[in-house]
Amino acid sequence: MCAASAVLPEQEPTPEFNNRCTELLQRWQSGDLPFKDAIQKMEFLSREAQEHGNPANHGRAELLMGVMQGYRANLDASIRHFERARVLFEQAGNRRRMVGTILNLGESYRLKGNFSRARQLFRAAYEAAEEIGNYETQANAACNEGLLLLSMDHIESARQMLEKAFQLATQGENAEQKLSLFCEIHHGLASVCVKTGQIDKAWRHALNALTIARGLEQPLLLGFANRAMGEVMSKLGELPTFANPSLSADPDDYYRAASEAFLSIKAEGEVARTMYAQALSLSARGRGMTAARKLQQAMIIFTRLGMADDAAKAAHAQMDVLATTSSTY
Repeated sequence: MCAASAVLPEQEPTPEFNNRCTELLQRWQSGDLPFKDAIQKMEFLSREAQEHGNPANHGRAELLMGVMQGYRANLDASIRHFERARVLFEQAGNRRRMVGTILNLGESYRLKGNFSRARQLFRAAYEAAEEIGNYETQANAACNEGLLLLSMDHIESARQMLEKAFQLATQGENAEQKLSLFCEIHHGLASVCVKTGQIDKAWRHALNALTIARGLEQPLLLGFANRAMGEVMSKLGELPTFANPSLSADPDDYYRAASEAFLSIKAEGEVARTMYAQALSLSARGRGMTAARKLQQAMIIFTRLGMADDAAKAAHAQMDVLATTSSTY
């Protein structure tokens, strides 16, 4: 075992170690590597970095385990990994990566329904990224805050924040990261426009998200984009006359595709969110009992995963659907 050496300012993960971590993450994201195997391999890398006394490498592995656990909605685990990564990057003197970790920590709190803590962390990440001129992290922080505001039904504030994120993202340098972020922003703006009745704009945003996601072939992005298109088609009812005829007019096709994409990487929280969105669509289309069953399934998953705000919304929606359905008999 090597003794820890003095840490230099702005210590970065070594290129070889970073490549190993990134390859693992990409194999899991593509569905090529099961979650359990990916986590075990990342834990091995984390121990290796710790034994070699390299906090930047150690922080990188902990950060990516936090990301993976977060997308599986293992939120307490993701928070633990992000907290460790934040301390390790601070030890490495790497403020840029520490700020990115704070951003991810905020996202885990958002998913848990702790919106006040999440917003504090998003703001802290944004301000710190602004100080060091990191446009990509600023854009991510603004996007995450926009999605948070959308969850809170602060629709106009969500729109403003997502549009701000889009402008910041255009100034980023990493092409693939930029496209991923554009996809998330478009799917968020599609939901904003659905809620404000701007269905034509919602269609354009959802189509942009789907086009990007299909190009990148990442299951998470495909799930987000298909879910957004399901929301839009639930309102439209039929394809616009100028749309590509190969696209489906059935919203359930998009919800099904979203669920399959999320299931391929066992992203249970997003599967449940897709059930919730589809249930609202089914209820609006007069299929109340099917909607109520889906809401029950979503509520059970949300509760098990500790996603308190989503569980409460599903329970409330189920009561509304059942009340509406029973009144029709």
